[in-house]
Amino acid sequence: MEVDKTELQEYISEINRIDVLTELFKKGNFDFIAKREVNGVIVTHEKQREALKILTGKKYSEFLFGGGANGAKSWTGCSWIMFMAICYPGTRYFIARNELKDLTDSVLVTFRKVALEYGFTDFKFNAVKNFIELGNGSHINFIELKYKPSDTLFEDVGSTEYTCGWIEEVGQINETGAQVISKRAGRHYNKRYNIPKMVFYTCNPKINWAKTEFYDKWKAGTLESHKYFLPCLVKDNPFREDGSLEDLEQYKFTNEVLYKRLFLGDWDYEDSKDLLVKYEMTDMIFENNHLQEGTSYLTCDVARFGSDKAVIMVWKGWIVVEILSFDISKTTDIEHSIMLFRRKYNIPKNKCIGDADGVGGGVIDGAGIVGFINNSRPIKQKGKQENYQNLKTQCYYLLADKINEGGLWISAETSKDERKEIKEELNQIRSRNLNDRKLGLKNKKEVKQDIGRSPDYSDTLMMRVFFDLKPTKRKGILTRKRNSL
Repeated sequence: MEVDKTELQEYISEINRIDVLTELFKKGNFDFIAKREVNGVIVTHEKQREALKILTGKKYSEFLFGGGANGAKSWTGCSWIMFMAICYPGTRYFIARNELKDLTDSVLVTFRKVALEYGFTDFKFNAVKNFIELGNGSHINFIELKYKPSDTLFEDVGSTEYTCGWIEEVGQINETGAQVISKRAGRHYNKRYNIPKMVFYTCNPKINWAKTEFYDKWKAGTLESHKYFLPCLVKDNPFREDGSLEDLEQYKFTNEVLYKRLFLGDWDYEDSKDLLVKYEMTDMIFENNHLQEGTSYLTCDVARFGSDKAVIMVWKGWIVVEILSFDISKTTDIEHSIMLFRRKYNIPKNKCIGDADGVGGGVIDGAGIVGFINNSRPIKQKGKQENYQNLKTQCYYLLADKINEGGLWISAETSKDERKEIKEELNQIRSRNLNDRKLGLKNKKEVKQDIGRSPDYSDTLMMRVFFDLKPTKRKGILTRKRNSL
């Protein structure tokens, strides 16, 4: 059989090309990725080159890259993982995202573009098991990291060991899911090839754990030594598509939040219209020592055996004077603690309240305290026309008002982690307009998705509002009116 010499020459050329690029990658020369001709001029994506140096270096094991749209985050991630898999036969990588569909519709498309750009063809995508297999035995698994109430510990992720990994759009990822999959990296052939563990995170600004753990610490100069954050905006990307910068700039006139997030890369965009608690006031709740003590109350968010955190707060007026939290608890432990606090602070049962949903109902009955029913009807207020979705929504809106006017003080001794969690949860109190024109809230599932846990501290704070909605009888009908908050 006669061989077509032209086809053979092209084949040899392509083989030689990928071999050359692989050697350049191993030596830390990333110009073939970060340099390109644009309108007849050779330009360099400096942030991309820096990112690749960090990804292949030995100093860091966790790296967050991003802060704006169209900064070439996905191209960088696909290039890094593809060449790592080529350079080191038999290694294993993961690419994770909230939805598997987004991986196949977006990341896989970019991966194929990257492979085409650099002349790499020796791979196949298994659409049934969702992985890319290279001819040298390396694997790249696509992992869905979607939060599921039935799998809060992300056991579905499995026990596969990986060399390195990439979590795309980490702003959509539950913190627990990110932690679970990240611990699987650095455990497959790393010693054989002297490859350090690396977990790569990419995202646009989002108010969640990634902001707290990377951006906020980077800004404050307290980021841990094994972590790195590198901001990258559309203006940093000389390879951006024509018109992409102008398209993002248009958000300035149509959507302020998207303009701040996607164009400016502003992580502190909290003053958006849906935010109920002003960002600067979340710090003040630990500083409002101008408040005077008043009547004693107790609020309790109940959990059982570690499903969520159980929290008890003791109040004097609108001052939280003591906080007790349980990571793992029995309902009897919570009941006993409520009784001890009642005796210590002389609090009658009718000034103690707890979440009556789920296992909370047992604590309410056992302790003989008031039960807070989240989905019950809101309490009518004289002269007010707000149409709240339910009692919980009403109390959260009024709690936000209280905080914004400087009317809440947490004087109780709190750890740095507790303060961080409380502030994170308050930043999740966001409005939602419902179809029936009722005032709604960002739902609990979304909150758990963004911060990686249930908002147990803010739920406990919220229930305090109930006692300022006192019942009165008028014309034989039991109603409630709001006292001055």
